[in-house]
Amino acid sequence: MTNSAGPRSGVQETGDSVGSPRLSQIRKEKVATAGRGQKVKKDVLITVIPGHCKGNLCNICVAYCPEKVLAMGFKNVEVANVDACTKCMLCEIRCPDFAIFVD
Repeated sequence: MTNSAGPRSGVQETGDSVGSPRLSQIRKEKVATAGRGQKVKKDVLITVIPGHCKGNLCNICVAYCPEKVLAMGFKNVEVANVDACTKCMLCEIRCPDFAIFVD
């Protein structure tokens, strides 16, 4: 006897409608907020939290970035070339203040 109300165990679904309603909302918010403090590449999202960044006092993320994706702005680090990002995440790992995230 089969239950037609939902998928059976072992059946894998794919697409944007899969997951909880909250997950769908998070995906929409992520797309909507891209461009406000975030730089987006096709599959790379680099987020800098200006309130956490020490800027010129630290400069660690800029120094460790092998592809020169980051640059020092007026007060904080800025994403200069998101297309060159390889998602090595050295900037995120080395940041002592958790001010930068790579997704």
